[in-house]
Amino acid sequence: MTMRKLSSFVFLTAIATPYAQADAWYGSAKFNSARQNLSSALLTSPRVTERVEAPDSTKTFTGSYSVGYAFTDGWRAEGEYTRSGNSTFDSFWSPFNANVNRLEVNSQRLMVNGYKNIPLTHWLSFYGMAGVGVAQIDAEGYQSNDTRRFASHRQYNFTYSVGLGLDAKVNDRITFGTGWRYVDMGRIETGYNTFTNRINARDEQLKGKLREQNVFFETRVSF
Repeated sequence: MTMRKLSSFVFLTAIATPYAQADAWYGSAKFNSARQNLSSALLTSPRVTERVEAPDSTKTFTGSYSVGYAFTDGWRAEGEYTRSGNSTFDSFWSPFNANVNRLEVNSQRLMVNGYKNIPLTHWLSFYGMAGVGVAQIDAEGYQSNDTRRFASHRQYNFTYSVGLGLDAKVNDRITFGTGWRYVDMGRIETGYNTFTNRINARDEQLKGKLREQNVFFETRVSF
């Protein structure tokens, strides 16, 4: 089952839940300005001695869509699908200092999020949030140039997030929001090298831990 089919199933299941459970159903769209970071980067070649330069963070823009319900006491629960985004990370390793190792990552997420809103005024509220779910991650890359590829590898990782933000209620149906969140998508890795190395072995991979911080803007509509 693909990530998009699974997200559709979750949203339809949420809509089918009895109305008595919630004070108001809503749909939401977010625009995310995300900065992904690769920590604990590793090149699994027995011929390298140490990392010369670690991968930097990469900025990407994605959208996400949610269906949820809001309780009368300020709690909200939702299912959220975040569209795929691409990131690249370059690292250099001695004794082959001139050879770039590029990791190319495509990630998308399906999360279940919980929110707690605390009113500040009759129209403005502060909230904290946390979420758990799964990330679909495709990782591949190359060494030195694009003809020396690491094989593509797809994995599904447990993912969690925490964040905070502000909501501004425009009227009974429409709310605008902005917030920040941290997302941990776990360890990722490419497939093995498809190119021929010095000893004609398939023993090299790129690995690391994928994390994300994003600032988002949201429009939420009750129905």
